[in-house]
Amino acid sequence: MNQVRNTPQITVVIAQCVQRSFISPLASPDPRFKPCKLHCGYNNSLRLLGGGPVNLPNSLENFLLLAHGGEGRTPVTGSEFVHVIYVDDEHPDDGSAITTEHFGQFGRHCVPGETDERGLEGFLGTGRTEEWRQLHNGRTHVVRTPGLNDNMFGTGFIPALTAICQEAEESYGVEPEEIRILNLGGWSIIKELFCGVWELMHHGIPDYRDLENREASIRFKTVAISDTLSYSVQREHHNVALEVTTMIGGQVLRSVEDAIHFCGLRV
Repeated sequence: MNQVRNTPQITVVIAQCVQRSFISPLASPDPRFKPCKLHCGYNNSLRLLGGGPVNLPNSLENFLLLAHGGEGRTPVTGSEFVHVIYVDDEHPDDGSAITTEHFGQFGRHCVPGETDERGLEGFLGTGRTEEWRQLHNGRTHVVRTPGLNDNMFGTGFIPALTAICQEAEESYGVEPEEIRILNLGGWSIIKELFCGVWELMHHGIPDYRDLENREASIRFKTVAISDTLSYSVQREHHNVALEVTTMIGGQVLRSVEDAIHFCGLRV
């Protein structure tokens, strides 16, 4: 008698630009304290990383800790089926006209090896996300990209996502289209909305199962953006991103608890 195979829920968390240059805590709401024009600002950094006068919780890192399995002796239930892809901005100071123009427009940011006044490398993640980028657990992936849309094409993003799809199908019998995608980080109006939601739902990635057909693609059915764990430089841009996400068929997760449930984590 054939046994029914229970397939797990596989989720990919795409953490866009979770880096010090963009979301580091600031001493004051004064915009002059921002390390670059792309920084999310004082209020957003408090909302994401906590602290401040009322000692808010570090929502972003608390969630990512659960996605990575927690820090107890027993991993968080469901975390074994959650992948995290860190999509990091990277701008080596090569002296080229493109790099010079980019820094002139947005300010110097995400230069590998360059540290701030505290000795922290702005290229790397805030707090513990720098540590988590070094995990070699088969579920943590790091993609480095110099541009707004290069996280989809021209870098290692598609190979990383393709490898996850192949493993899900071969090891667990999960169709790639059924893999859930959760977008967090920034900027919600650009990278998350267009690269994370629109591209993955309506354009997709090349289908490794039909390489001869250049038109074949894997389009993910369930794609979400986390309101609480995402940012744009301006709040109105963030709100527009959430509205458009819903209009094009994506989901907007309002709370950290919603994101935890979406990923199948049981805490």
